[in-house]
Amino acid sequence: MRNQIREYFIKAKDSDLIALSFSGVISAFGFSPFNLFFLSLIGFAVYFVKFENAVSIKQALKGTFAFAFCFHLASLYWFACPLLVSPEKHAIFIPFALTLAPAYLSLFWLIPAFIVKKYSRGLWQDVFVLSALLALTMYFYGHYLPGFPWVYVGYIWLCCDSMAQSLSLVGIHGLNLITLLMSGVLGAGAVVFKKSNNKMTLCITWSLVVDLMALMFAFGYCRLLYNPTEYTSYTARIVQGNLSQREKMDKHEVFTNLQKHIALSEHSSFIDFIIWPEASIPYLYRENSWKLNRLLQSPLSYGETLIAGAVREDITTHKIFNSIIIVDCFGRNTECYDKIRLVPFGEYIPLRKYLPWQGLAVDIGDFDRGDKSRIIEVNGLKMIFAICYEAVFPQDFIPKEGRADVIINVTNDAWFGCTIEPFQHLQIVRARAIESGLPLIRVTNFGISAVFDALGRELGRVPICEHGVFDFFVPKNVPITPYGKFGDNIFFVLVLMSLGLAFMMKNGKE
Repeated sequence: MRNQIREYFIKAKDSDLIALSFSGVISAFGFSPFNLFFLSLIGFAVYFVKFENAVSIKQALKGTFAFAFCFHLASLYWFACPLLVSPEKHAIFIPFALTLAPAYLSLFWLIPAFIVKKYSRGLWQDVFVLSALLALTMYFYGHYLPGFPWVYVGYIWLCCDSMAQSLSLVGIHGLNLITLLMSGVLGAGAVVFKKSNNKMTLCITWSLVVDLMALMFAFGYCRLLYNPTEYTSYTARIVQGNLSQREKMDKHEVFTNLQKHIALSEHSSFIDFIIWPEASIPYLYRENSWKLNRLLQSPLSYGETLIAGAVREDITTHKIFNSIIIVDCFGRNTECYDKIRLVPFGEYIPLRKYLPWQGLAVDIGDFDRGDKSRIIEVNGLKMIFAICYEAVFPQDFIPKEGRADVIINVTNDAWFGCTIEPFQHLQIVRARAIESGLPLIRVTNFGISAVFDALGRELGRVPICEHGVFDFFVPKNVPITPYGKFGDNIFFVLVLMSLGLAFMMKNGKE
């Protein structure tokens, strides 16, 4: 069997699959914590080269799937980590987590690949059309399907504050398209050079990419230079308990875990807001939980407020929500925010009764979806809340009625341990601050908790795998950004421009 596999992969016609698989893997190193953005550009450039060289639709689709699958697998291998919390129950599902999720996301890429290869009009036309359709595909499964809008290629630019400022103009979907075009142009230049030894075309294409990167950097540098961080008079403390998921789930440690958060919240000077992470209250919370409320108010002085994650039961409807509750210094629950976007297979099981593997589903309770407005005013400060996974949806931070002063993101990344997931999550959430022009306060149980100003500059953090607190003045927001004003309409204009340029070009392979 080993010999057969070896013979299959050493065939000349399959060497492209090996190259594409390797390129997919190295492309994942453009994201945090590695931040090797040039590897993503090179990896996607190789994909464009191999796609153009494919002699049939079948070969193009095989190559596309190989690249996309390895890209998603290398970026999202941590999907399997929650199954290791109780391995005796769930370890059997690890192969499915490692294969089905990357395969599902990769299947979407086959649609633009098929369209472009079937109706190919030439090298440069293919680059512009494929880039536009891939960007549209990412937009589509991030908005309308149970996709996972996580490893967007545009996030590679968050390695540099200056480069990341382009998010304020075009948003992540626009930056996806620009990044794909960069890689496509690099790849097209390499194809022309290989076919005709045209060094001039190679130099021009690569110079265009470098010039565009320089322009992005210059814009970002100036934006940062002329917008220094300003602060409100509000003070806040973020609390990171650093509890492993097994500790959080241990019924014998419930009160100890609560006491740890209370102890970390105690302070001597006045603090307007003390913020705990997702599900940090280890009991089922009800509005009439007077004993629990008295415990929660214990670290609060007059005028102070606790913002904490909790699993909440509505005493009227008996629905269960993943929530943020707000408790004042008198122990009153003054407001709640209930999570709207739930994690499939994490907070609910789609089509639960039809699934054959009820062993896993039994352990996952179905939360109800919230329906309240996302902006809540607390002591005069307008807050937009996002619980964990909700922060990966940029469209949810476009103001519909009024504008917030700050984004509060609470999450629990302990499910994933010390993997790349907490670092990726931090960068993705930071993008929301730059896009919207709103400061961001991110509080996690396991790390990384951090504070960013309205341009995404980090002001302080509590590192991963450490318990601790960080006190700060809440930064001010900045005037609404172009993306905050027009949303993804800018992205659609860029797509139309890309397609228009493609169809204006002369037919031909070079």
